[in-house]
Formats: sequence, C-alpha cells, structure tokens
Amino acid sequence: MGFLDKAKATATAAVAQGQAKVGAMQQSRSEHELYRTLGEATYQAQRHGGDAAAVDAAVTALDAHFAQVAEAAAAQAAQAAAQPAPPSAPPSASGPAAAPPAGNFTLDDL
Repeated sequence: MGFLDKAKATATAAVAQGQAKVGAMQQSRSEHELYRTLGEATYQAQRHGGDAAAVDAAVTALDAHFAQVAEAAAAQAAQAAAQPAPPSAPPSASGPAAAPPAGNFTLDDL
C-alpha cells in the first residue's frame, strides 16, 4: 500500500469519525429539546392545570425518537457486518527473515 493510499484511508477514517461526532451531537440536542418539551408540559399540567394531552404527546415524541435511534443503530450494525474485511497485504520479500527455532543447539547437532 502506497503512501497516498494510506493518507486517503486515514482521511476517510477521520471524516467518518467527524460525521459520527456531528450525528451524536445532533441526536443529543434533539433529545434535550424533547426532554425540555416534556418538562414544560409536565410543569404546566401539574402546577397550572395544563393539558395532560401535551404530556402524552411529549412522551410519544420521545418514544418515537428513541425507536428511530435504535433503528438507525441496528441498520448501521448490519451495514458494518455486511462489509467485507479489507484484504491483507501479502508478506513482503524484503521483510525480516523467520527467526530460528529456540533451543540448545550445538555444532554436533549438524
């Protein structure tokens, strides 16, 4: 594998890692907003006689969000399992020679 191939593989891995972090941040932000909506609806229902249907809607939205996250994780795991492993590099001819077997050998053994 040449230098440019290694650089391309490293860059591709870095991009994938960056995209994963962005996705995680967006998911976290979305969860935060859903929890906030649930908290506001619960507070309104408990303290100010707000509508209980708003609480149910917020809980339903959270359930839908977590179902979507679980589905995406399962799809990603299935995709990773379906991808074949990259071929291993053949042993190079200029690599180190095989080490001699360990043991107590003398010239008489020849």
